[in-house]
Amino acid sequence: MKFCTRIEDAFSSTVSSKSNCYSLLWVTDGMIDLSVDEIVMQLDKNQMAFITPVKYVKILEKHGKANIIQFNREFYCIRENDHEVSCEGILYFGAQGVPKLNLDNKEVQSFERLLEVIHEEFEIIDTIQEEMLRIVLKKWLIKATRIAKVQNNIVGWSNSKTEVLRQFKILVEKNYKTHHKVSDYAKLLNMSPKTISNQFKILGQESPSVIIQQRIIIEAKRYMLYSNLSIKEIAFKLGFDDASSFSHYFKSRTGVSSKQFKETYYQS
Repeated sequence: MKFCTRIEDAFSSTVSSKSNCYSLLWVTDGMIDLSVDEIVMQLDKNQMAFITPVKYVKILEKHGKANIIQFNREFYCIRENDHEVSCEGILYFGAQGVPKLNLDNKEVQSFERLLEVIHEEFEIIDTIQEEMLRIVLKKWLIKATRIAKVQNNIVGWSNSKTEVLRQFKILVEKNYKTHHKVSDYAKLLNMSPKTISNQFKILGQESPSVIIQQRIIIEAKRYMLYSNLSIKEIAFKLGFDDASSFSHYFKSRTGVSSKQFKETYYQS
């Protein structure tokens, strides 16, 4: 089991690199520019972001201070938590990209009090410390989930529609290497592909097929940049029959060949 916090005025080059920890970053002063799966985003003062273990994160530029809290599934996620505040809940699977919250002064003070409790608990070594930390973490995630639902306009959404969105994204994360079509996930959800697409459209989300494609491309880029695997080996890992079909898939969705992608990345 793992639960940890850090308060830093400087960041390492990588916050999370295929670790088994869920992370939340809270900038308390200044700003951070970071790359999440090669997509650049900025976190400013009083902004908080939630990052799943599968995302590859690099700090590009940093000026200021931030809190980083990380925990693994064994610490929190194996418990029977309400789906909205679980590791597969709204903060990590309920929106496109990386959920980012803007905190007002009252919310900042509330999270500061929770952080104080966490630090106090680290000074106490007894048999119930772990349970206390777990309770505080859950309270933190509940508060953040409420803010996320308001800021992302989730409050007015139909529960059934948001649940389909969440379940779809969870299934994609678990099956994208073997399931490449919307119809594959429609079967798992016992729904028609058209119904899923219509519900995503109502919620203002990207289409189901785009979500699947993005996940496959993200993993392909990781293999290209952070491993020594050949294109043939990458194709096999991602469920393609051969290197040529994978190469066509990659270029048609990124506009560049795998070779061009690697060359551009290393030049930049």
